[in-house]
Amino acid sequence: MPDSSFEDIVDGQQRLTTLIILFNVLRTVYPNINREIDPGENPNVVRIGKINSCIMNTNEVSRLRLHTHANHQNDFESIIFNNTDFSSLRKPTKWEIDSSPKYRFINTAFIFHDKLISLGERVAGDFINYLFNQVKIIKITSSNRAFAIKLFQVLNDRGLDLSSSDLLKSILLANIKDDFKHNQFISEWQYIESLTEDLDVSLTELFTFYQYYLIGRNPKKSLVDELEAEFKGKDSNLIINDFKSFVKQYKDVLFEEAGDKVIYSMWYLPWATYWKTIMLTALHSGYSDIEGLKFSLRRFYYLYWIAGKTLTAVKQTSFNLIGAIKDKKTLTEINTILDEKIISDKIIGSVNQNIYGNIYYEPWAKALFLMIEYNHMEESFSTFYGIDKHLQLEHILPQSFTSREEWNYFNKEIGQKLLHTAGNLTLLYSKKNIEAKNYSFDDKMQIYQGFGKDNNKKDGITSFRISQKIVDDFCKGEFVQWTSEEIKDRGAWFITEIEEILKFELPKKIELQP
Repeated sequence: MPDSSFEDIVDGQQRLTTLIILFNVLRTVYPNINREIDPGENPNVVRIGKINSCIMNTNEVSRLRLHTHANHQNDFESIIFNNTDFSSLRKPTKWEIDSSPKYRFINTAFIFHDKLISLGERVAGDFINYLFNQVKIIKITSSNRAFAIKLFQVLNDRGLDLSSSDLLKSILLANIKDDFKHNQFISEWQYIESLTEDLDVSLTELFTFYQYYLIGRNPKKSLVDELEAEFKGKDSNLIINDFKSFVKQYKDVLFEEAGDKVIYSMWYLPWATYWKTIMLTALHSGYSDIEGLKFSLRRFYYLYWIAGKTLTAVKQTSFNLIGAIKDKKTLTEINTILDEKIISDKIIGSVNQNIYGNIYYEPWAKALFLMIEYNHMEESFSTFYGIDKHLQLEHILPQSFTSREEWNYFNKEIGQKLLHTAGNLTLLYSKKNIEAKNYSFDDKMQIYQGFGKDNNKKDGITSFRISQKIVDDFCKGEFVQWTSEEIKDRGAWFITEIEEILKFELPKKIELQP
């Protein structure tokens, strides 16, 4: 290696990092650990000097004995090595721990600090004596990097299982014999890891997308086995460079592309692995009609979702599309493949049956309303609406209408029939939805506009254009009460919007069915 005073750790990084964090916390909490014990009487006693020597090498130039990932070394030094008061640490949330190594450092230090305080200095001293004298770390040194990685794969049968991305990294590294190329590879790998830190998918998931792109078929073996076969005989640095471009396309186009209404609406779809891989295949292979492909994919997957189909119904077609794009088939040819599949599976009939009925509890209901919402936004908008507990479907005619005097004009049988249909639903955030409750239609209109039930506030009209439309129609005098006719009209409008967006046509029904 360029600097013989440093050694690469192939296996054991987590163990050593954990030990160094323990030693740093210990020397801060108990700086006089075991001072009262006479080394003459107990030669195995461990004092603070020995602990410090495990943290720092002070033979010539003082430096930390352990260096973490280059991207996180500053965090490690500021949070762990330079910290003089671990009691001020806050336990990170699970999301924080999953999102960055910084919070894993903090979490480990927090746990050690809490445990050492609870043990007390004497018991902590006994523990540290036991650790240094009874626990052994066996060091295996190899001058051959490929052999070290192979040995690592064979021996790693304890502790946490290796991820597929870890195994793929070791497979690719084993094929590199040159130190310069090895360092190049490590640099590229670290850059890819930094790209994925803020993404919604793991490195292993990205390798799965890459696998599907490369083989263009349903895998017959595991991810690692399939890619190892694909990588055989190829330059590891060229492979990792190509994969880096693949990841950048995911990050730049699918994940961070602001204002792309089609991509935004596709994020709600199930079977994300498949539409994402198809889009990445198109981007990575320079497909000629990316824009048209987005619309076609959205149409296909949404129709199957509304029709109630499972992954089995779309999986093989998804792989066929990957192959078709790699074969440079035109968008017209791809649409023919999709249309024939839709007709063969009688999808439109199933959509017709489901979308005209009670949709409130359907997993795709909010997604359809949001798709309409995006369609009515300005072209320059950049707001993505996440589907979470704060985004709610509001019943305009409330679910408890039969017990509310304000709604006693509504026929109970018809109301129950129309209650959960699209025409009686709209989007609200939870704050306004809770505020609107089961009030009269007039009160709801006041609340939707931000005036409050008693005209005692002004917090702004609902942000959803699909809900503002109800307010607009009401204020223009198109209706004065919310009746079954208004629900049917709005339901017909909803169906027309979905038909236009997804480019299909349903048989028209005289009235919505329950």
